[in-house]
Amino acid sequence: MTLVDKALFKSTPAFRSRRKRVLARVQLHDGAGTTQDVMVRDISAAGMSAVARTEAPAPNEIVTVRLPDGSRVWGVVRWVDGRAFGVELDPASRPEPAAPHLDVGQPPEDSS
Repeated sequence: MTLVDKALFKSTPAFRSRRKRVLARVQLHDGAGTTQDVMVRDISAAGMSAVARTEAPAPNEIVTVRLPDGSRVWGVVRWVDGRAFGVELDPASRPEPAAPHLDVGQPPEDSS
């Protein structure tokens, strides 16, 4: 049996979706039915970073975000730091087409 030298192992980098820096006010609805305005700082196909006006939603809370064009996306709060928080967006909830004011990084259609 051949042993593998762990020192030779190189981990594969975990690539993150390209983020788009924005500053946009959106409405956030939490699981308790509370609605508040939040400021989105950046957004990508996988998630968004925002700052709450009052209190950030709790980690692992499911939230719905109403985008400026009226479409809605939902996701799970993954981290909270004071009033700042990050949401992992559900890919199935992305609007079609992507919201013009907040591009959530829809991949281009394959024309092949």
